[in-house]
Amino acid sequence: MRNRFYATPDGQAGLFFALFGAFVAWQSLQYSLGRASQMGPGMFPLALGVVLVVIGLLVTTKAVRAEQPVAPSFEWRSAVVITGAILLSGALLLTAGLFVAIPVLVLVSSLAARNSRIASVLVSAAGLTIMAWLLFIVGLDLRIPLFWK
Repeated sequence: MRNRFYATPDGQAGLFFALFGAFVAWQSLQYSLGRASQMGPGMFPLALGVVLVVIGLLVTTKAVRAEQPVAPSFEWRSAVVITGAILLSGALLLTAGLFVAIPVLVLVSSLAARNSRIASVLVSAAGLTIMAWLLFIVGLDLRIPLFWK
């Protein structure tokens, strides 16, 4: 029995690309497109939206033609936990500092996984915190507080 194309991973990805591309192209029409010799601010988003629509239609066509297994159900728990972790670390970054926000991001995000081990989570938190410090503070010289103000 053939699965419905929109229940397969390729069908879902293709529809998402096509719909998102159409939205981007539609929104880009609010800006001046200009001419080919003098492109306006709306030309690049319009081209990007059209490319996304074409890619989405190609992937959707593949999903219609090929037999594929049904996509697993969406992990709402993981999506909510990771979104919450990003919002929480974003709120903490300028008040609590980089050395608090990044470990909180990693620790809260680890709750999305069903089988995470505390040792690997702590090592990841330490490693990502050091890499963020090296990249943003040392490398790019951004003025992000390191600790509580």
